[in-house]
Amino acid sequence: MWQLLILASRNLFRNARRTGLTMAAISVGLAMMIATINFQYGSYKELTTNAISQLAGHVVVQHPRWQDERESQYLVTDADTVATKLRATFPKAIVTQRVQVGGLLRSSSNSVGAGLAGYEPDQEAQISDLDDKLIDGEWLGSDDLRGIIIGTGMADSLDVKLNDKLVFMSQQKGEEMASRLFRVRGIFRTGSADLDGFVAVSHIDAARDLLGGKAVAHQVAVHLPDARTSEADARTAANALQRDDLFVGSWLDAIPEIYALIQVDRTSSDLMMAVIGFIVALGVLNTVLMSVLERTREFGTMMAVGMRRTSIAGLVLIEATVLGVFGSALGCVLGIGISYPLVNSGIDMSGYMGETMVTGGVAVSTLIMGAWDPNRMALYACLAVVFTILAAIPPAWRVTRMKPVDAMRHS
Repeated sequence: MWQLLILASRNLFRNARRTGLTMAAISVGLAMMIATINFQYGSYKELTTNAISQLAGHVVVQHPRWQDERESQYLVTDADTVATKLRATFPKAIVTQRVQVGGLLRSSSNSVGAGLAGYEPDQEAQISDLDDKLIDGEWLGSDDLRGIIIGTGMADSLDVKLNDKLVFMSQQKGEEMASRLFRVRGIFRTGSADLDGFVAVSHIDAARDLLGGKAVAHQVAVHLPDARTSEADARTAANALQRDDLFVGSWLDAIPEIYALIQVDRTSSDLMMAVIGFIVALGVLNTVLMSVLERTREFGTMMAVGMRRTSIAGLVLIEATVLGVFGSALGCVLGIGISYPLVNSGIDMSGYMGETMVTGGVAVSTLIMGAWDPNRMALYACLAVVFTILAAIPPAWRVTRMKPVDAMRHS
């Protein structure tokens, strides 16, 4: 084996230019794949993190029909008790309750349709970054039942500023119109026209008053230190609550469209990379096949002196393996080098898309940061070696079909 390896290495250096070009094709192709993988992983990571913080939690508890219908009457009726049990089950997690109420927000000069999100201010500030996006005023206090936070678009539409009065009106099914007076405590800007123009935030108890004043919530969310345990923790939460009248699931159940969006994008990217890998493999096939054809007489002589065809075919495969291993190693180095600025500095798209863009209903920054994805980097590096070896199989098979006499006559 060692003799074949040494012989294979020497053969590769016979035509150093061709070997170098083939190795460059492997390494550059792999480097671009690794850079793409890390860039995508960073964007997926931010999308998932923001989706979990804005729309759900790592574990969510809600009415079974809330997921599909989003009607305000589908409530967790004893949300405080549920939240208490979840805090006892997950002492290191942040447990928060949320209420969503649709209605009309009125100022002295105008009115707009709005979605009022009732939050527990202290917990929500630890989960989402909405409090960091305030451009005027301050975040809600823990006992501020009259304060409301609105976006810049809504503030412009209503022609209001800090401390101005607003009235939120809402009518639930089968009930009279409910209204509540608020004062503007803060104005935020996310860069998303939908969020800045149609979303308002109040204390959860203020939103509950619009629903009858009881300790209810549309969602009780558990935010964990490690998202990778979400599904197992959802089962733990279900066992702790023992409630058949509630839906208990992970973020994959609560926001499946985000997971599906990521999977579709990743699959299409993998298909594109497979095409690139196939093209590179064709180049390797051409290199190895040319090398075999140029050495036909040499192979004939080796068979004539007693070397087996399978050993010569193995020599061809070892040459391809050496080519693939070194090309992949160089590709990993180049890929890490290209990925480094993507991970540390990112790509700023704000000049074209504004500060924020909405993807799948989730607001994400247009400063797109990459993130290291070592598992997929290793997978693609191994696949590059495998593709190189597979490309060498047809030339190696050709060697096994050679007859010594005919091979020695080859010119």
